[in-house]
Formats: sequence, structure tokens, C-alpha cells
Amino acid sequence: MARVRTEAKREAILETAAEVFTERGLEGASMSEIAKRLGGSKATLYGYFPSKENLFVHVSLRVVGKEVIPMLASLPERANEDPRQVLLDAGRHLMARVSDRNATNAYRLAVAHGRAGNLGRIFHDTGPGQGAKLLAAYIEAATKAGRLSAANPNAAAYHLRALLESETAYRLRLQLEAEISPEELEETIARAVDVFLAAYSPKTTSSDTTIASRDDEAPEQAVTASAALQPESSEL
Repeated sequence: MARVRTEAKREAILETAAEVFTERGLEGASMSEIAKRLGGSKATLYGYFPSKENLFVHVSLRVVGKEVIPMLASLPERANEDPRQVLLDAGRHLMARVSDRNATNAYRLAVAHGRAGNLGRIFHDTGPGQGAKLLAAYIEAATKAGRLSAANPNAAAYHLRALLESETAYRLRLQLEAEISPEELEETIARAVDVFLAAYSPKTTSSDTTIASRDDEAPEQAVTASAALQPESSEL
């Protein structure tokens, strides 16, 4: 008789697995221990998740789904606000999760076992891919509001993500450092947002520049014209 999978059971497995992974880490945790605490069998676990690595990735991305995805989904509501502040807020939320040790380990597993159980695709679609779609929705909305200028919001979203991760994420993933200080992370986020805005802020048109130039010259021209109308002084 085929086992019936339920969302409640899946959530219970993820919850229990999160506890075990937190206590013992990826290497120290086992499917046997998770099954024991869950009160079921390893066969049940494998019915939902084909490997410990697959389960770990889902556990890590579950936190992203609860904490980051709702925030990103609300960004289009801020399309008319200062984009620098909006992107700084989004960057802080994203990088807090990307810099997390579990997220870093999940990324390594997705790279190492990308073809095993389609883990690479699962990681991308559940984590970075979903985040990029939501960022693109904000960028598109901000472009329509005149706050940004992105012909391809999807590409712009990946550019933003790459900029945010460029100074820190790879250092963590390659284990060059154990962690990044909050102060340094804040500085790197600000630099990333500024570079992004340099590329995607609305451009000033030549006609706008001409009008501004004419407006600047107007007072001087007025003074010159006024002087020309004055009669030349003569000695009495």
C-alpha cells in the first residue's frame, strides 16, 4: 500500500531535522536520529527526502521562506519610495540569511551534489531563484513609477544579487573566513546598492540638460539685456 504524503508530516520532519542539525551539525546528524525523535522510521524520511543532504538544504531554505520571502514579496508596495533605502533594507535581510552558516553549507551541498536528486535545481528554485523573481517584481514596479530604469527587470535582479554577494559570500563559501562582521557587511551592502543605482537609476535626457542649462543662463542674459537698454552716461 502506497504511503500518503502530507504537508503536515513534511513540516514535522523539517522541524525535527532542524533541531538535530542545529545540535549536531550536518556531519554529526543522522537520518536515524531524526527518525527516532520524530517517532517514525527512516523509510518515512526517505519517502519525503531522498538523502540527508537533500533534507539539510530544505531545512536551510525553510528559514529563508519564513523570514526573507515575505519581505521581498512586499517590496512592490514601496515602488514610489527612495530606491536606495528600499534596496538597503532588502539587502540587509538577504545578506543576513546568505551569510548564515547553514545557508553557506546548503550552498556548498547544492554545488557538490547538484545532479543528485536534482539538488542544484531545488536549491536555486526554492532559494535564489525565488528571491530573484520577487526582486524583479519590485524593480519592474519601481521602473514604472520612474524611480528606477530597467529594461530587463529579471536580469537587473540577478545583477543586484551578485553585487550584494560579491564581497562576502564567496569568502564564506570558500571558507576563507568563518564570518563577516556586521559593520563590514553593512558597508558592502551600501556599496553594492550604490553600484546598482549607478547602472539602473533613471537617466537624465539631453533635453532636460538643455532646459536646465537655459534656466541657469537666464539670470545672466536678463542682466545683459537690461544693461543694453540703459542709456550711455554722458557728461553734463
